[in-house]
Amino acid sequence: MDSRYDETDAAEFVARYGQKWGEAVALRVYTSRLLGADPSLVLHGGGNTSVKTTAHEITGEPVEVLYVKGSGWDLAAIEPEGYPACRLEPLRRLCELAELSDEDMVRGLRSQMLDPSSPTPSVEALLHAYLPARYVDHTHADAVLAVVDQADAAERVEEIWGEEAFFVPYVMPGFVLSRRIVELHEKVPGRHVMVLDKHGIFTWGETARESYERMTEAVSKAEAYVRDRAKPARASTATSTSTGDRRRMQAQLSPLIRGELARAPEGKRFMLQWRDDDDILALLGRDDAHEQTQIGTATPDHVIRTKGKPLWLGDVGAGTDEEIQKKVRHALDEYRTAYRAYFDAGSQARKRELTALDPLPRLAVLPGVGALALGNTAKDVRVAGDIYAHTARVILDALGVGAYRPVSELDLFDMEYWSLEQAKLGKKKAGGPLNQQIALVTGAASGIGRATAAHFLELGAHVVLCDKNEERLKKANEQLSGKYADRVAATAADVTSTVEVDAALEAAVLAFGGLDIVVSNAGNAPSGAIHSDAGDEALTRSIELNLLSHQKVARAASRVLLRQGLGGCLLFNASKSAFNPGPDFGPYAVPKAAVIALMKQYAIDLGAHSIRANAVNADRIHTDLFGGGLLEKRAKARDVTPEQYFRQNLLGRETTAHDVAAVFGWLANAEATTGCVVPVDGGNAAAFPR
Repeated sequence: MDSRYDETDAAEFVARYGQKWGEAVALRVYTSRLLGADPSLVLHGGGNTSVKTTAHEITGEPVEVLYVKGSGWDLAAIEPEGYPACRLEPLRRLCELAELSDEDMVRGLRSQMLDPSSPTPSVEALLHAYLPARYVDHTHADAVLAVVDQADAAERVEEIWGEEAFFVPYVMPGFVLSRRIVELHEKVPGRHVMVLDKHGIFTWGETARESYERMTEAVSKAEAYVRDRAKPARASTATSTSTGDRRRMQAQLSPLIRGELARAPEGKRFMLQWRDDDDILALLGRDDAHEQTQIGTATPDHVIRTKGKPLWLGDVGAGTDEEIQKKVRHALDEYRTAYRAYFDAGSQARKRELTALDPLPRLAVLPGVGALALGNTAKDVRVAGDIYAHTARVILDALGVGAYRPVSELDLFDMEYWSLEQAKLGKKKAGGPLNQQIALVTGAASGIGRATAAHFLELGAHVVLCDKNEERLKKANEQLSGKYADRVAATAADVTSTVEVDAALEAAVLAFGGLDIVVSNAGNAPSGAIHSDAGDEALTRSIELNLLSHQKVARAASRVLLRQGLGGCLLFNASKSAFNPGPDFGPYAVPKAAVIALMKQYAIDLGAHSIRANAVNADRIHTDLFGGGLLEKRAKARDVTPEQYFRQNLLGRETTAHDVAAVFGWLANAEATTGCVVPVDGGNAAAFPR
């Protein structure tokens, strides 16, 4: 592992933050980001860093403080605000107490914060305060975990680092760990590396660069040790599959698994995403894969993201849909039973009355296919998946040099039910009405589709944008992802192509794990007299896009919804022209009228499966459909000006794409409504549904 410290970059951080926060904090931010940018060192909020310097009380008096990473901040993107300043001397005195509860420790930390509105200091703040160096870094480096997740970790640490490091047998993080370091204080002088059994590594120094480069040097020694002593891999029993075959199998399995997760006791509509990184496939390809995947997490910190072990799916991928569902159901039942036994054993051993967390897994593994991450949101899924990709690497490396022996189940239980570790997850914000729902919107790059996608995201849904125009799709995806992050995905498709529609549905399933809502919106607005040759040709082309594409999308979506078995919602963008066609607008009105019939048929055929079908009849929505002179033609046909055209309705107001999106949102939540047509046109008596 090479140092990536660059004096020019460091100077830029000092220039950016130094005037307000001081050079020490500016450099602390810089080297912390270097650590956070390397996932082999820390992942998703893991690790912590600090610096000791001088700040000022509100009275203006100088005071020695510890700037330490605030709980919940991610080193990869940390800002100075992520480092609460705590008075240093009182923290050191807290370390010397014989006992201190977790809650009192947090109160003690917060009582010494210069700014009470700052984030809560890391649970390792007391340890950072006690270590004498100015800068302190802590990571969960993969290579270090492969060394300390061994039965003889102490001997290996001495072999790798010799006198420059000292080893700390496993204890819980927080005050207990801080107190242990106080007890081992004679080992600190003259050393600048501390290795924690089953946990990670600390380094320190008088400058930000020194502490950081001691970390990279120490981790490099662990990497070299693992590399030089790696044993030959064990035989693999997994069948080699191509990436394409794996993707097809993943897309086939996801809706079935998502449905069983939702139907299980304490079940919910999880987001799902497969990970088939090389290390994961290599681990699952071993003939002892079941044994090794069920031992535990690489570091206890990961348990709140992944639970202690993944759900083993074994041969779940073989068989009919019904057989696969039965196997998944059985595996989930066994997992839940085992989790309850683990909880009961932990509660009894610790003699504590606790409330059990839900017994559902956060990871599932299937040889030859990959690891399936599960979570309430796409972010939760991404975090769990990233962690397992690195866990697989740690397990493989640990097995290469010895045997994989992380913390015991009881130690893992202590961490999972530790109040301070739970607090890292933060308070869950109340979700919107479409929380944990997955929606696909076609024609999503502009107009009504773009507005509907944005509205569904506002309502809490995870949304897959689908559009033929790749440039516009990319722009819409970037804009919405900037606000809604992981809850947005995009896939390009021409909805007149069965192959591309099927691929788009597969992409949606692979993005989030399933499907709950489809807004079939893509279309155009051709005009012409259908008794003319040009009008007849326009009608033929329009039927392909404005009718048959809706059938292609609905049919492909229905296959997913039926396999998932959780009901769902098909929403069609029809038009007031379906009931009230305009002059020379037959190429548009005729297929739109057929879309209403298509919607009704889906409502009839799929109602028994709790799949609803509804349509919106919009009129005169000012979108790109009216480009190319169409607006002027339609206004002339209605004998009004273009400005009057959009307000020619009973309410005398222009109807917008956002108005249409709001009705799609309402229909997505209308659980007792199917076969319904809702006008969104400002009022047009001739187009009233009848």
